[in-house]
Amino acid sequence: MAVPKEKKTQSSKQKKGSKKEKKNIVQSIWQYLKEVRSEFRKVMWPNRDEITTSTIVVFVTVAFFVTFTFIFDLIFSGGFNRLLPLIGG
Repeated sequence: MAVPKEKKTQSSKQKKGSKKEKKNIVQSIWQYLKEVRSEFRKVMWPNRDEITTSTIVVFVTVAFFVTFTFIFDLIFSGGFNRLLPLIGG
């Protein structure tokens, strides 16, 4: 069974189109990376003092919440331990 000429020409056009698409994909990725680099240059990065201050704030906040949670855990566990014998558990 012979393949019609139209299908052969379409498949050859598709092959050419796929090469062009691959080239466009590479160009698109390259363009994207250029734009990312450009945007990173516009970012106002924090200096060392700002980073140090932010780090200290984070550590103090975490320490506060750990202490807060520990104290309430002690209070509630002590309360439940006293209530369980009264309930009969």
